[in-house]
Amino acid sequence: MTGIEKIQLQHAYVLHQRAYKNSSQLLDCLTEDHGVVSLVAQGSRRAGRGQRALLQPFQSLHLSWSRRGELGRLTDVELAGAVAPLVGNALFAGYYVNELILRLMARGDANRSAYSCYIRCLAALAASPTVSCALRTFERDLLHALGYGIELEVDIDSGEPIRPELSYRFEMERGACLHSGTTHADSIFLGRELIALRDGELGDRESLRAARRLLKPVLAHYLGERPLKSSLVMRELSGRGLD
Repeated sequence: MTGIEKIQLQHAYVLHQRAYKNSSQLLDCLTEDHGVVSLVAQGSRRAGRGQRALLQPFQSLHLSWSRRGELGRLTDVELAGAVAPLVGNALFAGYYVNELILRLMARGDANRSAYSCYIRCLAALAASPTVSCALRTFERDLLHALGYGIELEVDIDSGEPIRPELSYRFEMERGACLHSGTTHADSIFLGRELIALRDGELGDRESLRAARRLLKPVLAHYLGERPLKSSLVMRELSGRGLD
């Protein structure tokens, strides 16, 4: 018989919570050393229980649990430290980030690089008025952490470094190659746009738009046909010029 796994005070964030049975909650959490885990918080919805206030998205927590199989039982929760709250557009963006993690990361796949990406993104969303810059950087870094990194260093055909003044065609799962035609399809980018995304220098609207144009189909490729539930939120952000 498989033994019971007991984890103590693991640094984690709640990505999603929902009601479970009469008074409990089912939590999907991103943890530092165990990837995405699902936990039952027994009785957390009862009046007077302090757990419910703690078990909210975007709060830095220490979680303890016991588990045999895929679903664990939460045994303790503590705040791990003060975190700047997400409000307005940053809050909408945070829910999109949470759903992206849940859809792209395998359950139980320990990935400290992805965890670090998440923490950096929350800090950027809380500190910067440029929500779209934080999102594009997170998308790029998460893809890299999960092994889906985008090659933007060199022309994949010639091996020559990407040059800012030239035009390139981006090919899924390959990278960028020199474009000698005159068409302006969604897959065609200026070298300086690719370099801006590669280096995270997305301080102007043109670079942000190009980054979104490149990253959107890449993410769709790995997400599959089922759209993100937060797409309505992202359309709201787009309407405000933040997507």
